[in-house]
Amino acid sequence: MRGGKREGAGRPVGSVSAKGVRKQRQLRAFDDEWEIIREFSQIVKRNPERAKRMMKTE
Repeated sequence: MRGGKREGAGRPVGSVSAKGVRKQRQLRAFDDEWEIIREFSQIVKRNPERAKRMMKTE
């Protein structure tokens, strides 16, 4: 059988937030920079308020 509706196919229910779907972005980084970016991106996704506090500089 090819194509058509299949059980379990498609985007999981609840994977789209009220803001919509996240856009894909592209950047270049060295491996050590990428580790920092990856870790910070998880903080941004899980706790945006904490990320904002971390970015404040005075």
